[in-house]
Amino acid sequence: MNAPTFPRFKQLAEQQSAHIKRSFTDADLEHWRQLAEMDQSPESVPEPLIAGLFSYLLGMELPGKGTNYLKQSMTFLQPALANEALTATVRISRLRPDKALVNLETTCTGEQDRLICRGEALVLFQC
Repeated sequence: MNAPTFPRFKQLAEQQSAHIKRSFTDADLEHWRQLAEMDQSPESVPEPLIAGLFSYLLGMELPGKGTNYLKQSMTFLQPALANEALTATVRISRLRPDKALVNLETTCTGEQDRLICRGEALVLFQC
């Protein structure tokens, strides 16, 4: 079977990275509490909000449009605090052109480079 030919896939390189910076305010956490129908506001930034930063990066930045999530794992090491400046980063760790697969390392850090979580993602590139 021939390898897929996607011109944008050929522009990807191992160690290429993208990041986004974001803070979640107390108001953001209260809005999330209401949407999740929780009794109390969370004491720290909920993990799904942090995971959403990676979803944005993978779907819009790197690899970008045409990316299909296959799997992701995350290990949370510390809580992210409300109003804390967070930086989510994805970095290509492996390219598999024969199947148009991209493996990425994922990390989220807080202020003073405090490691909040790390993990991996596998995506299928389709454009």
